[in-house]
This record gives sequence, C-alpha cells and structure tokens, in this order.
Amino acid sequence: MVNIVVVSHSAKLADGVAELAAQMIQNGCRLAVAAGVDDPDHPIGTDAIKVMQAIEEVFDPSGVLIMMDLGSALLSAETALELLDPEMSAHVKACSAPLVEGTLAAVVAASAGASLEAVEREAQSALQAKKAQLGEQEPAHASAPNQAAPLSCDEQGVNWNVLNPNGLHVRPAAKLANALASFDAELVLYKIDDVKGNRHADPRSLNQLALLQVRKGDEIRLVAKGTQAKEALAAFQQLAQTNFGEIITSDISGGLTLQGKSVMDTQVSAPAFVLPTQDIDVPNHPILSDRVEIEQQRLRQAIAKTLQDLNRLADRTNQLLGKQHAGIFGAHSMLIDDPDLQHSAFDRIASQLCSAETAWQAELTEMADAYRELDDEYLQARELDIRDILQRTLLHLAGETQEIQNPSVPSIILARELMPSDAIMLDRRLVLGIVLTQGNALSHAAILANAMGIPMIVGVGDSLKQAQEGQKITLNAARGEVVLGC
Repeated sequence: MVNIVVVSHSAKLADGVAELAAQMIQNGCRLAVAAGVDDPDHPIGTDAIKVMQAIEEVFDPSGVLIMMDLGSALLSAETALELLDPEMSAHVKACSAPLVEGTLAAVVAASAGASLEAVEREAQSALQAKKAQLGEQEPAHASAPNQAAPLSCDEQGVNWNVLNPNGLHVRPAAKLANALASFDAELVLYKIDDVKGNRHADPRSLNQLALLQVRKGDEIRLVAKGTQAKEALAAFQQLAQTNFGEIITSDISGGLTLQGKSVMDTQVSAPAFVLPTQDIDVPNHPILSDRVEIEQQRLRQAIAKTLQDLNRLADRTNQLLGKQHAGIFGAHSMLIDDPDLQHSAFDRIASQLCSAETAWQAELTEMADAYRELDDEYLQARELDIRDILQRTLLHLAGETQEIQNPSVPSIILARELMPSDAIMLDRRLVLGIVLTQGNALSHAAILANAMGIPMIVGVGDSLKQAQEGQKITLNAARGEVVLGC
C-alpha cells in the first residue's frame, strides 16, 4: 500500500495536517511527518535527514508519496531522495500538490489501494473542488475510472436522500470512498438535480465527490455494474443508513440540529450580563520604507502569539468537549500558519508601505468576504472564524491581551455576537444562556455553546439594546423567544 510523508517548515503545521488526514485513513495507509528543525530558537525549517528517515519509516514497495509545503521543503525532499538507496528511491515520488488538500486526497486514494501514480493524480487534482466552490471553474462531470463514458443513471442502483447537516463533506466522503474501494465493479454516483441535470462522479475519488457538492437534502443515486455490483450497492446502502458515519440528532420538531447535546427544549430565567462590543480600530497610516522589515517582524511575532493562544484554546476544548471539537482551533492554527497567507501579508507591507495591522486586516478581511459570498450556509458561517483570528492578532500587535469576562453570578449573556474563542472560555456554571443581536446558528461559537449545554438564541435584532445590566431575562430556546423582564 502507498504511504505518505508530510514535509513542512513548521512542525505544528505538519502535525495539524497529519491529524486531519488521520481521520481519513483506513485499511492500513501510514503517514509520517518530517517538519521543522531541532533549534529551539529558530524551529522553522526543513531537514533532509529527517525526510530520509521518515521515508524509510513508512517505506513500502508499492510506493511513498512526499507532500511538501514550499521552498526548502522541495530541496530537502530532493536531497533525501539522493541519500536513499537507489532501489528504494525508485519507489518514491515528490508531489507538487497543495499540502493540506493534496494530503487529504492522497491518503484516501492510498487507503483505497490505488497505485502510486493514481495517488499522485488524486493529490494533484485536489484544488479543483475548492476552485469550483469559489466559482473559479465549473464542477467537472467526471466519469468512472477506466471508462470512456459513465454508466447510465438507469443502470442497477440505489437512491438516498442525504440528511447530513453539511452534506458529503470531507469526512463522510472519505468513508464512502473507502467503503467502495475494494469492490470489483464499475461505479458512478449521481446527484439528482432537476435544475442542472444529473451530475456524476467516481465515488471512489475524494476529489470528485467534493466536486459533486452534495448537500443536505440532495438526492443521490449509486449505480453499479460488474461482478460485485450487488455487494457494492449493499455496502453503500448500509453506510448511507448510518449517515455515512456521522451522528445526527433530531430536534423536537423532527428536524435536525447541530451535533452535540440537545438543549432545544430549555427555558431559563436569570439576570442579564451585557458584554460590551469590542471593535478594534486600525488606522491606515503609511510607513517609511526603512520600517518594512520592522513591520514584517511585528506581524511574525503577533502570529506566533496567536498560534500559542490557539494551542491553549484547543487544549481547553479537548479537556471540556473532546478531540473533535478541539479540532475547531486546530483548523484555526492551520489557517493562520499558512505560509502563502503570511507571505502575501509581508508582500503587502513592502509593496504598499503599510503597517502590519493594515496588511493583516486586508488579507483576512478579503478571506472573510470570500466565505460570505459562498452559497453554502455552513461555509458562510466560517467567516466568523477568520474575524476571530484577526481580532486576536490585532490585539497582540497592540501589545494587549483580552479574554472574555464571565459573570460573577449565574446570568444570561447579551451581546452583539460571540467569537468561537470566547465561547469556549465561558464558565457554564455561570452562563445559563446566550442571546445575540446578530450571530449565526451554524457558527463554531454556536456549536461550542451547544456542546457545552448552554442554550443560545441568535439574530434577535437591535431590540436587545433595550436590555439593562441585571434585568431579568427569560430565554425559551424551544420557541426562540427572549422576554425582557421589568
């Protein structure tokens, strides 16, 4: 079986990629990390010896694929290949695919028993789904492997209405691809769409499943032909009945809620605790050219401190709610530790002669805007994660640290909105409920509050401004009602 080596300048980044990929690995695919250098003062870099040792650790005659970030990672990988025994290096390939997306696609393909060449192709095409979702290209109508044309939708098959709140996102898609990998059959998965026609994909390809963009409520149909067609359809049906490995909780109306502890029938009354709005003003003052390196270094230091914050938040979340929810802040770390994002900000400082604050705000605001423009509500809600990271980094640039203030007595928090990093710091013994004038029910702040057993109502509007500190509030989560007492 093909195995994977992840090479990165940052050990934290590589470990995050490996942790994410581990959720996709089945059937024995192995992954090793070669990242950072053994220098406590300057840990960012790559080491060819580490890369060589990682390859030897997971070597298999089927092959090893090296996934890299950029720059010296490529040079270290090439040097490692030269240091290896020639008979071993002949079965190793360095791949130019994007590190995160490529690694996820590669481990799914490798777990399915694909050849080294096929695993590399999957990794190389990993950006297609993201480009399609952002409107940079139309989703391709991919055919089943080794076929000139896909099987007809009228072939032997089974249908399923997708109930997963976020559709066939990466984890359930990976489970589907792995479940169907071993069957001797031609398989095509159709998305039954009356508007755009029946789109189709190879269900054993994570990339093609992502391009299909199957969402909650979509009807899909798997068609099969070949020796083990019936077995493949049965396996699909069995997996679909478990919602492709995801736990889905029904609310009292028979609909679906966010995964976590159900608090939809909760009613609580308590005094109001008003959180002040915390907007950070970033003046756009130009800088002199001799300050470019100083501003770039200020930003590096602020990002490093933000990463430390995120690690602490992940640890707290893991202790309170478990590894799955801690992954929220692991994803934040991966986002902010992206070398391309950081280099873009550094280049903006140099080309526009602007401060670290101005450059970083511009980069992350553009990213948040891109999420808002998506047509998927779940992905739209991720823009709050970007603003959460931005706010923390700006505070570090200002030399400030600020954590959310918990009430001194059991209360209901009133606020404009709540960041995920603030939500996890709430004391659930003192916070009996949350009411937001804005907010998003699909945000990570709402997901964390739900998992902590704290009822939340979002989007009540500016009428909430009438509430006073200490005023009695009654929150009826089942009805989505908030009553302000006298």
